[in-house]
Amino acid sequence: MKQLTRFIAAMAAPLLLTGCFLLPGKFDANLKILDGERYEFAYTGQIQMVMPDDDKLKKPSNEPFDPAKLKCRDFVYESSGKIDPQPPVYGDEYDPYGIDAETDVDDQPYIVTERACSEEEIATRQKKYERKQARKQKNYAEESMMAGAFFGGPIPGDVASMRAFAKKLQKYHGWKKVEYAGGSIFDVEYQQTGPIGSYFSFPVLPDAQMQYPFFQIVQRADGALELLAPAIAGQGGLFNMIMKEGDKTASNLAEIDGMLTVETNGRVVTNNSADGFTEKGDMKVMSWKIGKGAVSDQEPRVLIRF
Repeated sequence: MKQLTRFIAAMAAPLLLTGCFLLPGKFDANLKILDGERYEFAYTGQIQMVMPDDDKLKKPSNEPFDPAKLKCRDFVYESSGKIDPQPPVYGDEYDPYGIDAETDVDDQPYIVTERACSEEEIATRQKKYERKQARKQKNYAEESMMAGAFFGGPIPGDVASMRAFAKKLQKYHGWKKVEYAGGSIFDVEYQQTGPIGSYFSFPVLPDAQMQYPFFQIVQRADGALELLAPAIAGQGGLFNMIMKEGDKTASNLAEIDGMLTVETNGRVVTNNSADGFTEKGDMKVMSWKIGKGAVSDQEPRVLIRF
């Protein structure tokens, strides 16, 4: 068990470092596996791009420094008349002597007085503000570039890139509808039919440096076909282990609420659906509730032979 835990941690490490995930939201997915040779797949619902909730991909403001937002104060000691200038406070910085401050000055040997800021104080704080803004812009550019590379172009939080990605994805076979729905969510309709070959995966994002398959069909050496769902595992799966390690990412996650239905005319060797399979003519039908209302903490799995 310890070895398995270390293996999962190693697999999760690159994702934890970037905080980038591609996950479903609300959806219905239907998959037919026929004759061991072809599939029919349809997915209708949401896809969400999840990034760490740590403001790294929050576009910095381009607001210039405003001297009117700088507050300057002095401590004036009543006994000696000594004046002690205090560090200026800018904008929404914490103000220990503001309206909502809890600082108690009644028992202090000085009084706090507001005054006009000097030219030197204004110039010093303007330089500090501009350096801070430059760092934010640099960090945003770096994080945006990384996110764009991981997802193949779209940058969560950047509306223009998200809309452009929706248009781009619709150019590819199977994507019947891709609409940016705001935030990090896309509304999609995907339909694809074709030969299985040795491997099938959904979704596949063009130009993405990492893929996050919700569903896979993998052919074993003996010809059997296995359905896997690595990105939508239940509470005991890889994703949720990662989520426990990355609370900032978890807080940025929309609800997963979906249904997967699998039909096949092959022989179902194993499956972990709650009710097994039902027969409809020569077809075996299995279904899984995923996310909200799921009865199992395991990812959907099926092994089929023909």
